[in-house]
Amino acid sequence: MQMTWSELLKAPPPLTMKELLPLMERWNPGSTQGFEPATVEQMTALARPHGGLNALPRVYREFLETMGSSTGRLRLKAGTTSISALLEDLGDPQRERPDARRYLKFTIGEEHPEERYPDDFFELTRPTPDGLDAAIIRIREEDLVRGKGSAKQPFPTFSDWLRTTIVTRLVFATDPEKQTKYYRLGKKPETPAKVYNFFTRMGFSFTQLGASSDVIPLEHPERSAILLIDAPSASTPSTGVRLRARDKVQQLLLNEIIEDHKRELTGD
Repeated sequence: MQMTWSELLKAPPPLTMKELLPLMERWNPGSTQGFEPATVEQMTALARPHGGLNALPRVYREFLETMGSSTGRLRLKAGTTSISALLEDLGDPQRERPDARRYLKFTIGEEHPEERYPDDFFELTRPTPDGLDAAIIRIREEDLVRGKGSAKQPFPTFSDWLRTTIVTRLVFATDPEKQTKYYRLGKKPETPAKVYNFFTRMGFSFTQLGASSDVIPLEHPERSAILLIDAPSASTPSTGVRLRARDKVQQLLLNEIIEDHKRELTGD
């Protein structure tokens, strides 16, 4: 699937779980084994404080229906996304909670003797324009309740978090890890569009992960290569590109092409 940059901005292709699983198996066979869906009863119980099942962003509901109970050997974060753990946590009557009309917790940070990693929340009052997703933030629940510290936004949306995490864990971080090439292409606002246009002209197109203007996975079937374009953000104020080909020769060829066009891409 090909789109111009302006078409991407107007109607970014959404992430759907049904199409995600074949991509995962193609790049990392066996990676979907052990996935267990949440039950309707579990999802209903999780959604109840927030206004019912319709309050769940659609992409998150599909996630729960696909791997809400278990993500198998795929670890999405230092902590858990398991609906059983979320419901057990929700069942603690002594805990003060953030405003359920605004926040929905979808991960629990891992416990360590010296500290506990932060949790992840949907900001339900900040849905995406298509209504399928919502903004997310990262902060410990107790800090959110007390207004202590500031929440981080590691990714704009749940879809962008899932896109990045899956490609990173199942493609970029696999052996030989050093084969994955990482480029920083500068802070100019026009750079993401330049980079996107450059790679689509080369024959890269959208994957089953969909895309947004912030996180764009692209795949080249003939070269058996996948890349991820990250637009500048508060935490990383530079356009980033991560690239991986199955074949080392193709990887070297793609690396050479990018190096030869770096000045064109960055505008320096």
